[in-house]
Amino acid sequence: MKRLKQQLYSDHIPVDLLIEIFSRLPRKSIDRIHCISKSLGYILRRPDFTELFLTKSSTRPRLLLTVKADGNLLFYSSPQPQNPDDNSTLVATRYHTSFPESFSSSYCCSTVCGLALLYEVGKRNVRVICNPITGEFLTLPTVLRKDKTLAQVKAKGFKKAKAAVSGTCLGGYDPISKQLKELCVISSRGGGPNTHQVLTLESGKPLWRRIECEFHFKARCMSDHICINGVLYFRAKLGKSSVVVFFNVMSEKFGFINFDKDVRGEDDDGYDRDDGRLALFNYKGKLGLREGPAYGSTKHELVLWVLEDAANHKWSKLTYELPRFLRSEQFVGMSTGTGDILFLPFPCFQSKIDCLYFYNLQRKTVARVNIQGFEDLIFCSFFDIFLDYVENFQFK
Repeated sequence: MKRLKQQLYSDHIPVDLLIEIFSRLPRKSIDRIHCISKSLGYILRRPDFTELFLTKSSTRPRLLLTVKADGNLLFYSSPQPQNPDDNSTLVATRYHTSFPESFSSSYCCSTVCGLALLYEVGKRNVRVICNPITGEFLTLPTVLRKDKTLAQVKAKGFKKAKAAVSGTCLGGYDPISKQLKELCVISSRGGGPNTHQVLTLESGKPLWRRIECEFHFKARCMSDHICINGVLYFRAKLGKSSVVVFFNVMSEKFGFINFDKDVRGEDDDGYDRDDGRLALFNYKGKLGLREGPAYGSTKHELVLWVLEDAANHKWSKLTYELPRFLRSEQFVGMSTGTGDILFLPFPCFQSKIDCLYFYNLQRKTVARVNIQGFEDLIFCSFFDIFLDYVENFQFK
C-alpha cells in the first residue's frame, strides 16, 4: 500500500519535490496536512523529510518559552527577532503538549536538537525527553547503583529497575554522526569518584552504558550547561579550582578547561559565592562565559569571556557598558544569528511576562520587545526561555 501511494505521487509530482516543498512550510501548515490527508502524512513521516525539515528549521530559529501555570508545564514558541526593534511585538503560540497527571511537577532543564529534557521535581530519578511540537515523550531508563546491573537497565514499558540512585542528566547532540545522547553524572555519597553513564537515543531499547573519565571532578551547578558543535560543556570543581568540563558527544571523551585567573566569582578558599553570577552560553559558535557584577559594585558592565583555545585554556575578555536598568535583569544568552544579548525581566516569577530586552553589542543599543500570548494565564510560578530553538518532527 505504501509503495502504491508513493507511486501515485510520483506519477504526478515527484516525491523528492513534495518533500522539498513541504520542508519550506511553517510547522502549523505541516500540522494541517497531517490532519487532512493520511496519504500526504506518509510523506511527512519519511526520515528524509524530517531530516530536511530540521535542517531548514535551523535557519529560522525560534524562542521556546516554558511556563508553569496552574500546576501544569506549558510550552510556547515565537519567532526569534532577527533585527529587534524597540517596542515591536512578538506573539507566542502554545504547543498543545500534554503530560500524564503524575508528571505535572516537572520543569524544563534544557533543549537540544528540538527536544526538551524534563526533570521532575521531588523525583530525581524521573527524567523525560519531550518533543514540544509533536507531544511525544519518552521516560528515560532508570540509572542503577551497581555497575554489574547496567546491562539489565530497560526503558519504560519493560521490567522496572531497582536500586535507583540520583544523578544529573545532560543532553548533547553531535551534528556529524547525527546522534542525540544523554550523559548522566552520579556523584558518590562518600566523596569517591563519579560514575559516568551514556545513553544513545535511537531505535530499539535504550540502555545506559558505563564510560570512564581520566580525572575526578565534583559536579557543580550542572544546570548551567550548553552543547556547542557536538561538545557538551558544564561547570565543575577540580580540587579547589573551578573549571569547565567538556564531553565530546561523538567520541565520549572528557576534558576540562581552566577559567582565566581574572574571572571573578570565587572567594579565596575556592568556593563560589554565587553560582548565578557565572553563566555559560553560545558565543557565535564558541563557548562563552558571562561574568556577573561583583557584590557592592556600582559599575553597569556586561563582562563576557570567550574561549579561544581549549587546549591552552586561553580566554579573551570583552567588556560592554550597560544601561543601568539592565544590570538587574536576568541574562539569558546570545542569539547566534544576530549576536544580540537577550535579557529577561527579573524576577521572572510574575503573573504575566510582557517584554524581553535585546542588547546589541555593536550598536550598544537596547530594544524592548513586547511579547503577547500569556494573557489567559492567571499566575506563573515558573518561567524560562531558550534561544535558537529549532522545530523538529523527528523523535526516535
